[in-house]
Amino acid sequence: MARMAHTALQIDAALDAGGSAQQSDIKGFGNIAVSNPILSTMLFVFTPLGFYAHFTEMAAQYVFGLNFLAIIPLAWIIGKSTEDLSASVGQTLGGLMNASFGNIVEMLLCVAGIRRNEIVVVQCTLLGSILSNLLLVMGCAFIMGGFFFKTQRFSQQGAATQCSLMAMSVFAFGLPTVYVNILKQAAEYEHMVEMSRWSSLFLLMTYAAYLYFQLGTHRALFEDEAGDEEEEPPDLTPCTAAVVLATATVVTSFATDFLIHSVRATVDTYDLSEEFVGIIMLPIIGNAAEHYTAITAAARDKMDLALGVAAGSSCQMALLVTPFTVLVGWAYDRDMTLDFHLFQVAVLFIAVFLATNILSNGQSNWLEGVMLL
Repeated sequence: MARMAHTALQIDAALDAGGSAQQSDIKGFGNIAVSNPILSTMLFVFTPLGFYAHFTEMAAQYVFGLNFLAIIPLAWIIGKSTEDLSASVGQTLGGLMNASFGNIVEMLLCVAGIRRNEIVVVQCTLLGSILSNLLLVMGCAFIMGGFFFKTQRFSQQGAATQCSLMAMSVFAFGLPTVYVNILKQAAEYEHMVEMSRWSSLFLLMTYAAYLYFQLGTHRALFEDEAGDEEEEPPDLTPCTAAVVLATATVVTSFATDFLIHSVRATVDTYDLSEEFVGIIMLPIIGNAAEHYTAITAAARDKMDLALGVAAGSSCQMALLVTPFTVLVGWAYDRDMTLDFHLFQVAVLFIAVFLATNILSNGQSNWLEGVMLL
């Protein structure tokens, strides 16, 4: 009898725990919706509309526009569920998860572009995302911080590490571009493709070393000096956060495929260039949530966090997403290479040079934000 009573108590405790977890998730979803009502509304309005537009074969510009607006809140909910899930798995694994899923939307866009053989759009999206994070996001963060603080400080060594990695990435992009433009022969083009693929493998190895450096041996360089503040508790339980993350990633993969599928007809309809769509429009999708995070962090004088979002995302795009995209092109037998246009590589070089000089002293102000913009 005593054993049966003990078992009954265990069952009751498990039921109470399950009920409290369910109530916690319901409250967490409410907190998420209240914290950002605009993105929450966009999520439930434009996501079904984007799918409806594709499956009912509406005009390409409507499919493009609706899925464009749907991916913005999907990127936000992926980021939020990743944060909640990483909060329960420890700092190292949590940091690895944030790094891996931080640019999942750009990865899905590029994979969809390669499958549709939209190589120019993919290359411009990669470059546009790097420039957007390095100039637009960081510039806006500096300006917003300058409204509240005369001068803001951040880890000079951490910023120098990220700038050095970006400079190395520029050289990795520049070598195949210069090689194929100087030696304009068919045979040399094949050599450039092979060079791009091997360079991508080395870039991925460098990114793995950077993660170990950032999350392991030199973690203090990338942490906020005011790190004694308590972190906000996660809104979702780990199980629910994992389900939301998986669901949002799958939905986003379909939405990105629908968007890329409609790019060609949209470009022809509105007489746009592929470069404009890739460099200006598509990076907005993945960077909208990061833009908001960096600005709010700078307004609270958490500049290491703001730089981690801006400069750190640029490093991820250059060291992870770009080589990953080249290897995906290799798998799909597409000529996705590191051969960017000479002008694009020159713009990237100037942007990295400017950012390196601005971040060299470990301080920021609103004027430096204006220069970045």
